[in-house]
Order: sequence, then C-alpha cells, then structure tokens
Amino acid sequence: MMKGIVLCGGESKRMGSDKGLLTIGPCTWAQLAARKLERLYIPVLISINETQVATYHGLFPSELFVIDQVTAKGPLTGLLSAHLKHPDDDLLLLACDMIDMDISSLRFLRDSITTFPGFDYYVYCREDFMEPLCAVYTSSQLKKIHHELENGSLSNFSLHKLIKQARYKTLTIRNIKNFNNHNTATL
Repeated sequence: MMKGIVLCGGESKRMGSDKGLLTIGPCTWAQLAARKLERLYIPVLISINETQVATYHGLFPSELFVIDQVTAKGPLTGLLSAHLKHPDDDLLLLACDMIDMDISSLRFLRDSITTFPGFDYYVYCREDFMEPLCAVYTSSQLKKIHHELENGSLSNFSLHKLIKQARYKTLTIRNIKNFNNHNTATL
C-alpha cells in the first residue's frame, strides 16, 4: 500500500516561520498539500516535529500526525518517522512548501511504482536537478536506511545522495515551476 506524507517538520530557518502554517486563500500550505495528496485516493499523513503538535492540532486530526521519532537530520527524519509508523507502506512524500505542484504530476508519480516496478525510489529529474521532496520511497529501501541509521553505519542524511546510491527511476519534469520550493518569505 502507499501513503501520502505531507512533510511539515522542518525548521523553516530561511522562511523565518513555520511554512506549513502559511496561507493561500482560506487554507494553509500544509492543508493545500494534504488536499492534493487526498486527490490521489491514498491515505495522507502529516509529518511534524514535537513542537508543532499544538498548532497543527487545530488543522488536522491528531491520528494523521507522524511526529519525528528518529535521530536523523533534515527531511530524512520525517521520512523515517513515517516509515516506522507504517513500515510496510511505500511513501509518497510531498513537502508543504511545494505549493505549485500539480495533481497530474502527483498521479504520474503515484502510478510509476506500478508502471515501472523494481526500483527503490521514484523521483522527478530534469538534467542535473533531482527533486527528492516530491518522490516515492519504497518500504524495502526505507527499512534498509533505518537499519543503517540504527547500527550507526548511515553516514549521510542527504536524500539526493541516498537516492543516487540505490536503484531509482527518473521521471521527467515537464514544468519546472511545479517543483518550486518556497523557502523564503518572498512569494
């Protein structure tokens, strides 16, 4: 089975405030990402850190929360925490700051694991640009990474580098604007 994960647990240092709580019209960026994933007809979870529980409680039911519980760094923390909660599920990750992402790209990503079986990751790429914050991570590969983290042999927490060390299916980015990460306070 596949689960959608809205990644909201970052520190938002460049933005200066929690990106998932910023708004577009009547909804937050986190809600916008969740609604897009819901349109894929897969269960959706919200990845947050412990300090965000109170503020996100008003936006989502608490049973959707995946609270950081591993000692990794960066987005890998939320990804592995979601994996620990749902160890047999493949995870379709969408960062909450990818507010320009379109539904057709998400559907193609969801369907790629069936269309092109046998890869560890499914990730959009264009030339030398890889987008790991809108990608599918298989449960088998996440188990391997978590095992390496637990036994101390995981030396790099970069999603780019982890993906490049395994078998990954590249998906062509057709519209680069859909993959904008809004990381600073200017929109």
